[in-house]
Amino acid sequence: MRKFDLAGGLIWFIIGTCFCIGSIRFGVGSFGRPGPGFMPFISGTLLGFSGLILILSSIGERLRVEEGLDGKEIRAKGSRKRPLFVLLLTLFGYGLLLEFIGFIVTTFIFLFFLFKLTAPKAWIIPLIFSGVTVILSYLIFSIWLRFPFPRGIFNF
Repeated sequence: MRKFDLAGGLIWFIIGTCFCIGSIRFGVGSFGRPGPGFMPFISGTLLGFSGLILILSSIGERLRVEEGLDGKEIRAKGSRKRPLFVLLLTLFGYGLLLEFIGFIVTTFIFLFFLFKLTAPKAWIIPLIFSGVTVILSYLIFSIWLRFPFPRGIFNF
């Protein structure tokens, strides 16, 4: 972790807390009937939790450094930026192909790709997980909740 992560995390935590306190004055409402302060409250909660995570990881990094672990053992297998880059690239590709190919095929392909990255030797497990996830999400959102998904070129 960098030198100023603790201070940055503290700042984000304070800003998130201020958002939450300010949004309560406007009236948060409920999930069924959100008030004008609902979105600022959710945003403040996310900012506060992000700041808290940054604070805790900074404290944990400092404790590891004090114990003599400089993090080289933890990062020996690869960079932390590579999985984030692959995830962002995958989400970008998913967004581009969703309308064209359709929900079922696009989601299956991209879930299989992500599951395959986590278990590179096995083929059957990512296939099963991708299929079950697509089927369950289609049943829940399209059949039960009647949410229309993009049909794409295959028209299903």
